[in-house]
Amino acid sequence: MLRLKVEAIKWELPDTATFLLSEADDKKVSYKAGQFITLIFDHHNEEIRRSYSLSSSPDEDLFAITVKRITNGEISRFLLAKIKPGDIINAEAPAGRFVIRDYQAEKDIILFAAGSGITPILSQLKYILKRPGKSNITLIYSSTNAESVLFNGELYTLATNHPDRLTVIKLLSSEGKRLNNIIVEQLVKQAVKHDLAKAEFYLCGPFTYMRMIRLTLLYMGIEPTQIRKENFVLETIGVPESPVNFPPRTIRIKIKGETYDLVVGENQSILQAALQNGIQLPYSCRNGICSACTALCKGGGITMVKNDVLTDLDLSQGWVLTCTGHPVRDGVVISYDIG
Repeated sequence: MLRLKVEAIKWELPDTATFLLSEADDKKVSYKAGQFITLIFDHHNEEIRRSYSLSSSPDEDLFAITVKRITNGEISRFLLAKIKPGDIINAEAPAGRFVIRDYQAEKDIILFAAGSGITPILSQLKYILKRPGKSNITLIYSSTNAESVLFNGELYTLATNHPDRLTVIKLLSSEGKRLNNIIVEQLVKQAVKHDLAKAEFYLCGPFTYMRMIRLTLLYMGIEPTQIRKENFVLETIGVPESPVNFPPRTIRIKIKGETYDLVVGENQSILQAALQNGIQLPYSCRNGICSACTALCKGGGITMVKNDVLTDLDLSQGWVLTCTGHPVRDGVVISYDIG
């Protein structure tokens, strides 16, 4: 577990602030652009976890998370109202799979963001544009109005300094510019300069926004493997129910050089069984949408009752979500020790 010290707080908008964080114990913590960290709170004698995308680049000295106040959001309101410089926040190590691959190749990278969904995309842009490459990057960013555009100055600077690689298209609802299926298709055709079959699409925003874009891309003939989305982690958490009954199974978990053999009880997820047995696995949403609990299944036989984050490519490589994953035979091996 990490201990993060709040070094400074920068207000981006009246309801949104960036927290600049350092590692209080001087640990070397690495992460990839586009990942998130999971903060851990003891709130009213209950452990609560919330994940926030990193708006900083791995090149920067401090971690940065940008938090928007959510209506009835207990933790976002607590962070914005109560946390101050010098405070210590516990967190899990950075995680997440919303990472741009092979960004130096000659291809199109098209980023769709809405509202605070720009946060992980800013991290990616700062990191990628600091390095040479032949990729053509287009950001299509939707906001309510000009006053609600996050990181406006930073985006302007990036686009100005890299006119040959980055195009930023801002759509403001106040000006009647809203994404729909027709506009998505028009903007994609306008943005693509290389082979469409090699283009990559990254979506971050509300569920209905990403669903509309994804369905439009699929209708255009884009392969599912070309699309990756990052879900907002909901403030209300519930473990999805399944109509399928899962009997007890034995399982082996490998993490941090340790091996644990345990029984996953009837209809228990792998994560529930591990936590019940005192095995501290990483997690956040517990609802199959954030990927904080991702692990490799090295001995097959896992069924996930919900998966809103792993792609077909991820699944083919053996990645699973332990929060919604159930072993369907004995002897399944789950590993967090990659390599």
